[in-house]
Amino acid sequence: MTKTNQKPNEAIWELIDREKKKDAFVKRVSRVAWIGTVVMLLVFLSFTLIDLSRMVRLYNRGAVAFESVIETIVPFAVILGSLFLIIAILATIGMFLRMRTTSLLEIQQRLASLEEVVTTNK
Repeated sequence: MTKTNQKPNEAIWELIDREKKKDAFVKRVSRVAWIGTVVMLLVFLSFTLIDLSRMVRLYNRGAVAFESVIETIVPFAVILGSLFLIIAILATIGMFLRMRTTSLLEIQQRLASLEEVVTTNK
Protein backbone atom coordinates (compact mmCIF):
# COMPACT_ATOMS: atom_id res chain seq x y z
CA MET A 1 0.00 0.00 0.00
CA THR A 2 1.43 3.39 -0.97
CA LYS A 3 1.26 6.51 1.11
CA THR A 4 -1.38 8.00 -1.15
CA ASN A 5 -3.67 5.01 -0.52
CA GLN A 6 -3.25 5.12 3.25
CA LYS A 7 -5.66 6.91 5.44
CA PRO A 8 -4.40 10.30 6.61
CA ASN A 9 -4.68 9.01 10.14
CA GLU A 10 -2.16 6.22 9.47
CA ALA A 11 0.32 8.64 7.91
CA ILE A 12 0.19 10.81 11.00
CA TRP A 13 0.75 7.80 13.26
CA GLU A 14 3.80 6.92 11.12
CA LEU A 15 5.07 10.45 11.62
CA ILE A 16 4.51 10.15 15.36
CA ASP A 17 6.40 6.81 15.41
CA ARG A 18 9.32 8.37 13.51
CA GLU A 19 9.39 11.24 16.01
CA LYS A 20 9.43 8.76 18.89
CA LYS A 21 12.41 6.97 17.31
CA LYS A 22 14.23 10.29 16.92
CA ASP A 23 13.45 11.11 20.56
CA ALA A 24 14.84 7.74 21.67
CA PHE A 25 18.05 8.35 19.69
CA VAL A 26 18.46 11.83 21.16
CA LYS A 27 17.89 10.42 24.66
CA ARG A 28 20.61 7.78 24.10
CA VAL A 29 23.07 10.39 22.85
CA SER A 30 22.13 12.64 25.76
CA ARG A 31 22.73 9.84 28.28
CA VAL A 32 26.19 9.14 26.86
CA ALA A 33 27.03 12.84 26.92
CA TRP A 34 25.83 13.18 30.51
CA ILE A 35 27.85 10.16 31.63
CA GLY A 36 30.94 11.62 29.99
CA THR A 37 30.30 15.01 31.56
CA VAL A 38 29.83 13.57 35.03
CA VAL A 39 32.97 11.42 34.73
CA MET A 40 35.06 14.40 33.62
CA LEU A 41 33.56 16.55 36.35
CA LEU A 42 34.43 13.93 38.98
CA VAL A 43 37.99 13.67 37.66
CA PHE A 44 38.38 17.44 37.80
CA LEU A 45 36.82 17.48 41.28
CA SER A 46 39.30 14.90 42.52
CA PHE A 47 42.22 16.95 41.15
CA THR A 48 40.78 20.06 42.79
CA LEU A 49 40.31 18.30 46.14
CA ILE A 50 43.87 16.95 46.07
CA ASP A 51 45.20 20.44 45.36
CA LEU A 52 42.90 21.92 48.01
CA SER A 53 44.10 19.50 50.69
CA ARG A 54 47.71 20.35 49.83
CA MET A 55 46.96 24.09 50.03
CA VAL A 56 45.13 23.69 53.37
CA ARG A 57 48.18 21.89 54.80
CA LEU A 58 50.40 24.71 53.57
CA TYR A 59 47.99 27.29 55.03
CA ASN A 60 48.03 25.52 58.41
CA ARG A 61 51.83 25.72 58.40
CA GLY A 62 51.62 29.42 57.57
CA ALA A 63 53.32 28.99 54.19
CA VAL A 64 50.49 30.46 52.07
CA ALA A 65 47.70 32.99 52.52
CA PHE A 66 44.03 32.00 52.80
CA GLU A 67 43.39 33.58 49.38
CA SER A 68 45.63 30.93 47.84
CA VAL A 69 43.45 28.22 49.38
CA ILE A 70 40.31 29.82 47.94
CA GLU A 71 41.96 30.22 44.51
CA THR A 72 42.26 26.44 44.21
CA ILE A 73 38.45 26.08 44.32
CA VAL A 74 37.58 28.92 41.93
CA PRO A 75 38.24 27.10 38.60
CA PHE A 76 36.04 24.18 39.63
CA ALA A 77 33.28 26.52 40.83
CA VAL A 78 33.37 28.45 37.54
CA ILE A 79 33.15 25.26 35.47
CA LEU A 80 30.32 23.87 37.62
CA GLY A 81 28.40 27.16 37.44
CA SER A 82 28.84 27.32 33.66
CA LEU A 83 27.62 23.75 33.32
CA PHE A 84 24.52 24.53 35.37
CA LEU A 85 23.82 27.59 33.21
CA ILE A 86 24.15 25.60 29.99
CA ILE A 87 21.88 22.88 31.35
CA ALA A 88 19.25 25.40 32.40
CA ILE A 89 19.26 27.14 29.02
CA LEU A 90 19.14 23.92 26.99
CA ALA A 91 16.44 22.38 29.19
CA THR A 92 14.27 25.47 28.78
CA ILE A 93 14.72 25.52 25.00
CA GLY A 94 14.08 21.78 24.78
CA MET A 95 10.93 22.08 26.87
CA PHE A 96 9.48 24.76 24.60
CA LEU A 97 10.41 22.87 21.42
CA ARG A 98 8.83 19.65 22.69
CA MET A 99 5.64 21.50 23.66
CA ARG A 100 5.44 23.02 20.18
CA THR A 101 6.06 19.69 18.42
CA THR A 102 3.45 17.97 20.56
CA SER A 103 0.94 20.70 19.80
CA LEU A 104 1.58 20.48 16.05
CA LEU A 105 1.20 16.70 16.04
CA GLU A 106 -2.01 17.00 18.03
CA ILE A 107 -3.37 19.55 15.56
CA GLN A 108 -2.46 17.29 12.64
CA GLN A 109 -4.18 14.35 14.33
CA ARG A 110 -7.33 16.36 14.94
CA LEU A 111 -7.37 17.64 11.35
CA ALA A 112 -6.94 14.12 10.02
CA SER A 113 -9.80 12.89 12.21
CA LEU A 114 -11.98 15.78 11.06
CA GLU A 115 -11.13 15.05 7.42
CA GLU A 116 -12.02 11.41 7.94
CA VAL A 117 -15.37 12.37 9.46
CA VAL A 118 -16.12 14.77 6.59
CA THR A 119 -15.22 12.24 3.88
CA THR A 120 -17.24 9.41 5.48
CA ASN A 121 -20.33 11.64 5.72
CA LYS A 122 -20.36 12.35 1.97
